[in-house]
Amino acid sequence: MPTPSKPKKDRLSPTNRYAHRSGAARAAGIVLGIAVLGAAVFAGYAVWSLLQSPAQPTQAESDDGFADPSQGMAETESIEEILGAVQVYVREENFEAAQRVLEGAVATYPSDQELRLALGDLYLLTQQVGAAYEQYLAGIEIGPETWAAHFTAGTIANTLGQPEIAEVHYHSAMRLDPANPETPLYLAAIQIKLNKLTDAKASLAMASKADPDSPRAYAMRADIAMKENKPTIALEQVRKARAIEPNALGLVLLEAKALNRMQEPQEAVDLLTALPLEHAVSPDVVTVLAECLGMLGNFDDAASRMMDAAERHPDNADLQFETALWLQRAGRDREAVEWAQKAANGGSERAKQWLATLP
Repeated sequence: MPTPSKPKKDRLSPTNRYAHRSGAARAAGIVLGIAVLGAAVFAGYAVWSLLQSPAQPTQAESDDGFADPSQGMAETESIEEILGAVQVYVREENFEAAQRVLEGAVATYPSDQELRLALGDLYLLTQQVGAAYEQYLAGIEIGPETWAAHFTAGTIANTLGQPEIAEVHYHSAMRLDPANPETPLYLAAIQIKLNKLTDAKASLAMASKADPDSPRAYAMRADIAMKENKPTIALEQVRKARAIEPNALGLVLLEAKALNRMQEPQEAVDLLTALPLEHAVSPDVVTVLAECLGMLGNFDDAASRMMDAAERHPDNADLQFETALWLQRAGRDREAVEWAQKAANGGSERAKQWLATLP
């Protein structure tokens, strides 16, 4: 399994003339504090440092009020002044200038951790996710290691489709701050993704020790129970989560799936149809509702609800193909072919394969 390189211990190199510089940014491991990739499953950081004391660039300013970032700022300014100038550019949403300054500074001071993490934050802000990970990894290798740097690097690695690497970073984050309740939750989510369910249970036990009333821990236990085909346990856990967050749509869906697995489809249907309209017509809800209706033998109702959802989302080829399958189950073959053709035209490979099997 690939792992990040070990952090370097000696930071007193000729290329890093600010090895002993201190400050909140270095202690936190986040320099600009740019929000980290909201995913389905991941939180991030607020732009905290950018909203604090407005550091101003001290270099001679151009006509627009800012120093020209192409004029060798990294060679003439201290690193604190460079970071202050970058903060101003980011506040003004002049990301191109901020990037030029930081890339030049990193070229001049390649062993400075703050500059590396600042550039990583900026790359995140401008959706250059792969480049952001490279800078975070470089910052971690320079040292000192911090919880925040490893936690963010783990989040980025998972977003890049590298959950094995994310797991390594989250383990490191836990080592650096064992009492933090967030880390074991994120680690457990990665372990569930990797199907390391026993490890995930252990991580969730640590999360619950730090935060006994975490609805996310209950929800993840429910998810694990569903994967282990233990719907009764799943229902118990998800209802504990809903006692804390009763209106969370993901929890409602998980409860409905558990009920359906327990051969209680009507209760699941009642749960889903009681949702507010804006949620009740969403593709995720309608897909689960169709499964429950199918369990009750109401194939025509399931197909009609799927068709309504697909019409609301005409660019969703997967939803169109699922509509076709439900229409087929309802005996509405001509409509099924029409919807499958729509899905195929929209790029669904499953729909193309299904159509190819027809006589």
